[in-house]
Amino acid sequence: MIVSSELKYAFVSTVKGGTNSLYQILAEHYQGERFGDFHCNDVSDIPADWHLFTTCRNPYSRAVSIWFSTCMRGKDRYYFRQMCPNPDSFEVFAEWAAIMQSQVHRLSEPQQQLLMTQAQRHGEIDFNSILRVEYLLSDFAKLPFVESTLPEFPILNPTRNQRDSAGDYMTERAIRAVQRWMAPDFEKYGYSLKFHGESPIETSAA
Repeated sequence: MIVSSELKYAFVSTVKGGTNSLYQILAEHYQGERFGDFHCNDVSDIPADWHLFTTCRNPYSRAVSIWFSTCMRGKDRYYFRQMCPNPDSFEVFAEWAAIMQSQVHRLSEPQQQLLMTQAQRHGEIDFNSILRVEYLLSDFAKLPFVESTLPEFPILNPTRNQRDSAGDYMTERAIRAVQRWMAPDFEKYGYSLKFHGESPIETSAA
């Protein structure tokens, strides 16, 4: 979590939701300081008059990002390659992740953070703003502590140029699996169940 007592805000990160980029921007330009663990979401000590915000991301692109970063980068840091029947297949990984939702409480904390839905992570937190990763710059510009001129946003996703777009992995089988895996996210954040291709990421404030 990043907080600022001067600007009176708290940012609760979402795994695979622009965390590194926002942490850097908030710390360097908006008097932000780390509070708690990297993905801390305990807001019980945050004053009621602060602006509380987080991010959300299209479930399809987020699912591919989770799979690629845990199974396809030459490491098995979270042991998902050992646990998934065929970790080289996004279809199989998404089906496995959907099945694991009923068992996610049995996993380690880092494993849970990756496989749980955004809705589950956000829980009952009453956010003032939820920024969409697909429109991060324009949504960020609407925050009450942000002035008209935005700093340049760093692109810190290490897999951004290593994998294909989400659409290249979205077979009918994969789409159905992601819909089962991340069903609460489609409903809570208003993303369409129909896959329309990966939404473009903004590259400028315009």
